[in-house]
Amino acid sequence: MNRTYFTFFSITIGLLLLCTRLQAQDPYHVYLDTFLQNQYNLPAVQQWALPNTETATQAGMYNYNGTTTTFNPGNQPFSIATRRSVTAGSNPWDAGDIFPNTSTINPGDQCLVIVWLRSETPGAKVNFYAEHSSTYDKQVISTVKVGNTWKIYAVPFTASAAFPAGLLNFGLHLGYINQVIEYGGMACLNYKNLVNFDQLPIFLNNDTYPGIEPDAPWRAAAAADIEQVRKANLNVQVLTSGGQALAGATVRVEMLQHAFKFGTAVVSNKFNGGWDYNPVYEEKLLNLDGKGHGFNEVVFENDLKWPGWEGEWFSTKTELQSDVQWLKNKGITIRGHNLAWPNWTYSPSDINPAVTPAYLKNRVRAHINDILSYPGIGTEMIDWDVLNEITANVQYADFLAGTPGYTTGRELYVEIFKQADSLAPNSVLYLNDYVAIELGDATNQGIEVWKSRLDELVAAGAPVEGIGFQGHFSASPTGIPRVKQIYDEFYNTYGLESKVTEYDIDALVPQATQAKYMRDILTITFAHPSQKGFLMWGFWDGAHWLGNAPLFREDWSLKPSGVAFVDQVFHQWWTDTTGFTNNNGTYSTRGFKGSYRITVTCADGSTQTQEINLDNDVNLVFQSNCLATNTLAAQASNFYFQVAPNITRSGTPINLHWNPDGLSDQLPLYVYDCVGKLMLRENVPAQLGQYTRVLTDFPAGTYIVRLGNASARVLIQSE
Repeated sequence: MNRTYFTFFSITIGLLLLCTRLQAQDPYHVYLDTFLQNQYNLPAVQQWALPNTETATQAGMYNYNGTTTTFNPGNQPFSIATRRSVTAGSNPWDAGDIFPNTSTINPGDQCLVIVWLRSETPGAKVNFYAEHSSTYDKQVISTVKVGNTWKIYAVPFTASAAFPAGLLNFGLHLGYINQVIEYGGMACLNYKNLVNFDQLPIFLNNDTYPGIEPDAPWRAAAAADIEQVRKANLNVQVLTSGGQALAGATVRVEMLQHAFKFGTAVVSNKFNGGWDYNPVYEEKLLNLDGKGHGFNEVVFENDLKWPGWEGEWFSTKTELQSDVQWLKNKGITIRGHNLAWPNWTYSPSDINPAVTPAYLKNRVRAHINDILSYPGIGTEMIDWDVLNEITANVQYADFLAGTPGYTTGRELYVEIFKQADSLAPNSVLYLNDYVAIELGDATNQGIEVWKSRLDELVAAGAPVEGIGFQGHFSASPTGIPRVKQIYDEFYNTYGLESKVTEYDIDALVPQATQAKYMRDILTITFAHPSQKGFLMWGFWDGAHWLGNAPLFREDWSLKPSGVAFVDQVFHQWWTDTTGFTNNNGTYSTRGFKGSYRITVTCADGSTQTQEINLDNDVNLVFQSNCLATNTLAAQASNFYFQVAPNITRSGTPINLHWNPDGLSDQLPLYVYDCVGKLMLRENVPAQLGQYTRVLTDFPAGTYIVRLGNASARVLIQSE
C-alpha cells in the first residue's frame, strides 16, 4: 500500500513539475522543443541544461575581450541577439562568451547544444563547444564558418561524467580574426536516456566548402599538373632472341606501387605479431584495394615520441626493430615522429620547470643521440619530424630564454636540427605543425608565426629539409583553393619538399562531404610539385585518437571517404595497361610514377617479366626469348576483323570473322579482361576466315578479343 501510494505520489509530482516547467518556457524554447519533435521525431525535452528562457540565459552569460551590444534580431525564432566585436588573438579562445549550465547533467545523458549565428565579416569563424569549466576537457567542439544570414547550429554530445550546475560551460571562441559575430538562442536540450546519440541532429551548415563545385577552376589546373608532375613516358622495345625488333608482341605494364607516398599512422602492437595483434589490421595495411596494393609509407603514432620511446608504451625497442624490418621487407617506408615536442606535457616526467637549463639541454641531446643511434630504427626513417608544433609549444624556448647563449631560447631548435643531421644524414629533416592548411581560413593564426620560426632556423643554418602540414581538419574544413595557396606560399618562399603528415577530419562533417573532401584534398596535394606524400593519422575507427578514421569503420566496413581514397589512389591514379609492339618492336605508354612489372608475351604464349622504376621517362630495351618476329600478327594489323555478338553471356559462343587473304599458318587469339589480364590464349588457322569460341566461366565485365594485332570489345553480362 505504501509503495503504491509513493509511486502514485511521485508520478503526480513529476507531472506537476513537468507542467510547471513547460509553462515556464518562453516562446523560443517552446519553438525549439516543438520543431525538434516534429522534424526529427524526438521526444519532448526532459531538461534544459541552460535556463529555459532567453532572458535568464542572457543574464547568466559572461564574456571577455571585445565589445558587446544586445538587440532584437527581428523575424527570428529568438528575440534577444548579441553583437560581439573582437580583435584577433594569439588563440581562438582569447575572446569569447560563456554560458554555465544551470541544471545537473548526468553521465550518459544525450544532449543537444544549439545557437544561431551570423556575421558580415568575410571569413568569420568561431568555435562552438561544451567544456569542463576548470579542466577545459571538451564534451564537444566544432569550428564553424559563419555567413551573413542567420542560421541555426547544433551539435550533440553524450555526457562523459556528472556535471553539477556551473561545472559545464557552453560557449563560443571568437578570437580567430578581427570580426563582428552576432549570435542568439543559445540553448542545451537534455534528452536523458530517451534517445540514442545517432537520433540527434547535427546542424553545422558544413555540407559544402570552397572549391567543392564540380566545375571549380582549380580542378582543371590540378589535372594538368598531375599529368605533368606525376606521370612519365615509358617506351618498351622488345627484341627477339636474335636481336631483331619483335612486332605484335603483347606487353603488359602493371603498376606495383606509387612513387608518391600514400600512408598512415600505425599502432605498432597491432601488426607483425604484436601483443595486441589484429590480423585484419595487418592485412589492410598491405591490401586496401583487394588486389594486394596497400600503404607504401607509415609513421608510428606514439612509439617514437620521447615518453613513448623511453616508456616503451606499445612495443619494446627490440619489437620496434622487428617492425621496422618487417615494413621494409614489404616495401613500406617509415617516417620518424618526433624528436622534440617542446612542451613539458609531451616530455618525460623528469623534464619540467623545476630542472635547470643545463639538465634540459643535456637530456634533449642525450635523447636525440639515443634514438637516432639505435640500431635498426633511428637511421631507417625516410624522414624525421625533428620539431613538432613549435608555434604553440614554447615551454622549452621560454625556459631557456635569457640564459647564457640563448637569447630567445629557440637557439636550441637549431642545435637539435644540426644534431639530427649529423646522426641521420640520409633522413629528410622536417618541421611539422598544425597551423597552416587546417587553420588556413584564419590567416593570422599561426602561419606567419610558423614562417618566422622557419626564417629564423634557416638564417641560423639549421638544415631544415621538409615541411610537414599536419591536416587535422575541423567541421568546417579549409577550402581547396586556400590549401593550394598555402602550398604555393611555402614552396615559393623556401623551395622545400612537403607532405601532409596527419590527415583526418571532424566526425561532424557529413559523411558524403567527408568523401568529397578526401578526394579533393588528395587531388590538390598530389598535383603540387612540392608534395611527396599524404599520410592520415590512423585509418581505422578501432585505433584512432578521435574514433573517426578516414577509411574504415570499427567493423572494417569501408566509409564513403575510404571508397574515395581507394578509387583515387588505386584506380584513377593507377596504371595497368596492355598493348602490342609495332613494326619497330616498340610499345609506348604514359604512366603514373612508381614501380612496375613489365610482362612480354611471345607468339607461343611464353612470358617474361622485368621490374623497373618509372621515376622519369624510361626507354626500356627488353631482350626476350621469343624466337622470331611474329610476321603473321604484323600482317594482320590492318585486316578486316569483327566479333559477333559483342554483348553476350558467359558460356555462350562468340563468332570471329576476318578476311584471310594473304594470310597463312596460325593467328594468335587472345582474350584480356579490362585491366589487361590474359584470360585466354590459343592459335587459330588463318585461312578459315571465321572461328567460333565459347567464353566459358567468364565473369560479367568488358573483355578485349584480339586476333593478331586487330582487336574488338565484348561485353559479358550477368545472368
